[in-house]
Amino acid sequence: MISKNSDDYLIEQFTIEKEKFEEFSKLITQAFVNDENALKEGATVAFSEDTFNIMYGAPSVDKDLFIRAIHKPTGKMVGFLGSIPRNLSIMGKVYNFAIPSWLCVHSDHQRKGLAKRMGLKLWEIGISSDYHGGFSFHEPDQHGVDVSTSVSREMNLPFQRVVTLNKFVIKAFDVNTVSKVVRLRWYEKLVFKFFQKYKIIDSKQIRAFQEKDIPDIYEIIQEQVERNQLSIVPELDDLKWMLENPHVVCVVHEDKNGKVQGFILAWEFLLAGLGNKIPYGWLDMVHIHRLNVKEATNLSNYLCQKSKEKGWFGLQTPYIPYFDMKPLKKAKFFFFENKVNLDLFNLKNIPIPEEIESFYFDWR
Repeated sequence: MISKNSDDYLIEQFTIEKEKFEEFSKLITQAFVNDENALKEGATVAFSEDTFNIMYGAPSVDKDLFIRAIHKPTGKMVGFLGSIPRNLSIMGKVYNFAIPSWLCVHSDHQRKGLAKRMGLKLWEIGISSDYHGGFSFHEPDQHGVDVSTSVSREMNLPFQRVVTLNKFVIKAFDVNTVSKVVRLRWYEKLVFKFFQKYKIIDSKQIRAFQEKDIPDIYEIIQEQVERNQLSIVPELDDLKWMLENPHVVCVVHEDKNGKVQGFILAWEFLLAGLGNKIPYGWLDMVHIHRLNVKEATNLSNYLCQKSKEKGWFGLQTPYIPYFDMKPLKKAKFFFFENKVNLDLFNLKNIPIPEEIESFYFDWR
């Protein structure tokens, strides 16, 4: 029997090591697939070592900005909180931020305040370090927002809702297989089956990413920094690392001179639920602002083609409106109502506009 004494747990900062990626992945998966809502409806995320590497293996990752909970009687790690450093441009000025991410507690050790204690520990480190703040994506009905609110209140940190995302976008290539990990009603299956097809694209201007495309792709992402009030600022070394990852699919659209004018990138994760897991694609970057609707639609279809060839059963992401949804709709991606809030911890009282009209974020 597991003791309920909070003194039975050690909350500590630690240095992440690649050799431990499998252990962390198993803990995150155990916590997420045993979530009450996931047990009923599925549609959660399971981690593999490769997923964990996509999150935390990039060159810019601060290997010391990680927190874990250790159960003293057994010596086992039962809680994890990661962070991803990201530079954030706010009204043209760049600040040093971090994304607290994949907070989890083993299902046998929940409801003991471990999530809050890990959050407090992380922000104690953040305040004493060089970070201006942090931001997180919260679903309204998930526990994460309660933890963040509680931490901000106890530490007297300004905690601001910056943006609310109102839509989710999904593409399922095989609805029958997807229904093994997501509980779909009969009418939902009918709708998703209507959207599961995509057009096969054969174009000399559309192809898979090549290493020579990196300067053009970096330039395109940099344009988002200039176009938006809030924006993630890309790191060139991270971008190279991501594009070279074998679990990433990136497709590009060239102009007639061979210069990349648009691209879409997705990475592999495991969609899990109802006792099953399937490989799926997380739609991470959609940079189509230089393309017309037809070109962007064809590129979206080609992404589906390459993703299915990779063995993925679909693509998904909360919709961040830095790109036009029309091409994805024409490519039969399905948009539906689902809220996700972007909340920001302001550690150094930096000026943030009360209303944000334009923003760019990716998900890694």
